[in-house]
Amino acid sequence: MAKAAQPIVMQVAGRRLEIWPRVSARSNRVRLAVKPGPRIELSYPEHTAPSVALDFLKQHTAWLEKVMTKTRTVQPSILEHFEKFPWATLNDRIVAIAMVSASRAKIKIESASDDVTYFLPDEDKESAAVRVTRRLAETGLSLAVERLSQRVGVSVGSVSVRDQTTRWGSCSQVGTLSLNWRLVLLPPLLHDHVILHELAHRVNMDHSDKFWRQLARWDPEWKAHDRELTKRWNNLMDLGRA
Repeated sequence: MAKAAQPIVMQVAGRRLEIWPRVSARSNRVRLAVKPGPRIELSYPEHTAPSVALDFLKQHTAWLEKVMTKTRTVQPSILEHFEKFPWATLNDRIVAIAMVSASRAKIKIESASDDVTYFLPDEDKESAAVRVTRRLAETGLSLAVERLSQRVGVSVGSVSVRDQTTRWGSCSQVGTLSLNWRLVLLPPLLHDHVILHELAHRVNMDHSDKFWRQLARWDPEWKAHDRELTKRWNNLMDLGRA
């Protein structure tokens, strides 16, 4: 999947926009998408001529104008986030996050206390903070899935910590839980709510009434948790995308 070197520049409602075309081996039709940033992408199959994709873009200018009026500017700095909220969730508890300068990125988790230290190089501090937070997530989310799966009595194939753009987590047919590393930036109740939601898919893979009843048995306040999760989406989902 290759991206074009140069964007298509358009004026939409008096606003200069850059649209990034890319050929996608997985696409079977032309698509126009507005992603975090905001970044506008025009994807099309390998067998489609660029002129056809450009015509598609011109035909959807009104749609693009409508969508762009609702977009927000990404606030991607995880360092700024930790300045305001110097904590994270590690399994079932909140831990304090401290940052110190170092020659290379690493993390130290104090087992005897609720303290975590990030060691970050000054020349690469932002991306290093993201990498270290993902390491924290790889440790904490695996522990949390083990704890909660044992509590509710379901099995899990494996746990994958990922960088999803549109979801907090997912569950595959074979029982693999794919969890967004940003879950550790949620308080424990919401952190556990997402994991319990995915574990409920081990009983019902769809979102049928049976699924919601199952989730309610494990997480009686799931509706309130879901509303709070939605409120936090914009503030957290863009972090680390600088």
